[in-house]
Amino acid sequence: MSVKRSLYLDQIKAVIVALVIALHVPMAFGDISWIGVRIPVEESVGPFFKGFFLWYNYAINSFIMPMMFLISGYFVPRSVHKKGVWQYLQGRLQRLGIPFVGGMLLINNSSILLGRQSPGSPLAAIPLSNPPFNSVIVLWFLVVLFAFDLLYCAWVWLRGDRYEVDTSIPAPGMRSWLISALVLGSLEVVMTMQSEFWIALFRSRLNGLGAQGMHIFTYAFLFFLGCKSSFHNWFERLDSHLVMKWFRFSLFLLLSLFGLSMAFSFNANLLESQARLVFLGKFLHPFVAWGILSYLFLWFQRNGDRFGKWLATAGINSYGAYVIHSLILVIVLMAVGFIGINPWLIVMISTLFSILISFGLAGQLRRVPAVAKIL
Repeated sequence: MSVKRSLYLDQIKAVIVALVIALHVPMAFGDISWIGVRIPVEESVGPFFKGFFLWYNYAINSFIMPMMFLISGYFVPRSVHKKGVWQYLQGRLQRLGIPFVGGMLLINNSSILLGRQSPGSPLAAIPLSNPPFNSVIVLWFLVVLFAFDLLYCAWVWLRGDRYEVDTSIPAPGMRSWLISALVLGSLEVVMTMQSEFWIALFRSRLNGLGAQGMHIFTYAFLFFLGCKSSFHNWFERLDSHLVMKWFRFSLFLLLSLFGLSMAFSFNANLLESQARLVFLGKFLHPFVAWGILSYLFLWFQRNGDRFGKWLATAGINSYGAYVIHSLILVIVLMAVGFIGINPWLIVMISTLFSILISFGLAGQLRRVPAVAKIL
């Protein structure tokens, strides 16, 4: 890849991981908590706060993980072709496996122990003789990503390695985008309907998969679309007119869902119909994602030079920031969440400090050569 292409993809990764952290902050205000840290704000916030963060969660979650799988898939064919299947898998096992095991045993378990100490923590009721240790939490992404890597390598092993870039094949058009969104949106609804399974999975050590598993078909589609795009340079050959049309459609959907979220928040008598809003949101998930994903590619290709290399450097550190941010967020939330300031300020301060500390610490860790090889 050229330097310019590498820069813009790294810049996107930095933005996406920052949004992952921003997504997790408001979880501390809900019943689930963020790894045991729950900040009680019921008496100090109104329906706008609740409705906004209901929508906020949906809006960010609609595209951040799809983008991570899409970009991850884009780099796979080149790496497999360069290294060979077995050497590639050995490298991936090291790069994904070591952070997974270390993150689960050190980062996640430390987060759980610390989160238990927060006032009113739901984890405090769990006896120390049976703490919820060794949970995957955000590390579910590494498990699923390695599974997709295995599937691609199995396909290459059976088919043979025939990697070469062919730009004669055009990028998918409106019809392809629409059909994929309809099919995947329907699958999202069907998967979401298996609520008992996802709840049971969420309460297990595989809790991250319980929260994200209903999107697995969308993530698989985007990972392998990324692989396919690598063969044809589709990311760099997007139809800007089509991208803008779909992006405006995505914004329209998000604004419409914002209005519905506000309506449900301000009208308690509508709560019995909230399940319909959930299913509608799941069906529209791919429709929202397609416009935002493609627009981010287009915008950063055209404007990446505005940020120089600092954002690309943050993108290089983004993997480490993702792995460690669970513990950082617990520490920051416990430091600022219980001092009695306005809940909106808690969200903004916690988000800002968690992002800066996570990326900064990841950058410092990468100064160690052994750590840089895996993070």
